[in-house]
Amino acid sequence: MFVMVEMENAANMVWRPRAAARSLAVRIDRQRLTAGRIATYLALCSWAIMCGFPLYWLAIASIKPVAVLGAAPRYIPFGDFTPTLASWRFILADPAETLLPSFVNSLFIGITAAMTSLIFAGLAIYGLTRLPPTGRVGSRLSPYGLMAALLSVRVVPPVVIALPVYILAGQAGLLDSRSLLVGVYAAVNLPVALWLLVPAFGQRATDQEEAARLDGASHLAIFFEILLPMLLRPLVVTGLFLFLLCWNEYLFAAYLTFDHAQTLSPWMVGQLSMKEAQAGGEVEELAHLAAAAVFMVIPGVLLAAAVHRFLGRNLAGGPS
Repeated sequence: MFVMVEMENAANMVWRPRAAARSLAVRIDRQRLTAGRIATYLALCSWAIMCGFPLYWLAIASIKPVAVLGAAPRYIPFGDFTPTLASWRFILADPAETLLPSFVNSLFIGITAAMTSLIFAGLAIYGLTRLPPTGRVGSRLSPYGLMAALLSVRVVPPVVIALPVYILAGQAGLLDSRSLLVGVYAAVNLPVALWLLVPAFGQRATDQEEAARLDGASHLAIFFEILLPMLLRPLVVTGLFLFLLCWNEYLFAAYLTFDHAQTLSPWMVGQLSMKEAQAGGEVEELAHLAAAAVFMVIPGVLLAAAVHRFLGRNLAGGPS
């Protein structure tokens, strides 16, 4: 009995230092992990401030009085200065300077062009991956080869395409029309839609598609009634990305429109050019441009938030 007790005490004496060392190592690892997290959060917060401060500056510049905007920097509304909506009234309510027609044009053209690109890209992928190739040429071409050829159109600088499109549109009488911009935007962004949607569509028909085909459904019915509802999430995300590309497009809108179909990007550049040509009133024009820039950002932010909420709701509810 005495020998067993002594052996147990000796084992405890050996185990205690090991346990203490193990506990110390765990505490050190936790401290390192905590320090790493703090450093990561500090870096992310610093980067977020660097990225968000220009937008914050634009937002407060759009509500600053002209006298305050030209004075020393002030950043806190109702603390450093009293906000005013004079710049917003100018860009929204002034009959000669309002940007609402350009805003409506950008919204209509962006949404229509994005939806057109989505539909044609989906039909192209469906035909390349679900339908058997016909003819000697079709049997030798792979879907990825055809999409790579289409992607080369997007690689070409837009200024190279703008000139022939301008000449053809002028001969057809389509210059300064919404339909022209919708067609150009949809065609230019079609390769982007193709490459973003290929992983979602897959390389072969799903079981639901094959079952519908056995029941006698047409390819168009399968595409619109079965396949598109199954791929709603990737379609929404791709549509948002395409809309943002159309919303920020400047070159084609500047070349192909003048007044009736003008979008927000050429309007903003025109306002900047007018500001540079003016001898006075720079500070007042700066406030107007800040309000216009904030107004231009709002639709993209709202759409991104809506898409994020839609994806979160659908992911929480399972596959759509």
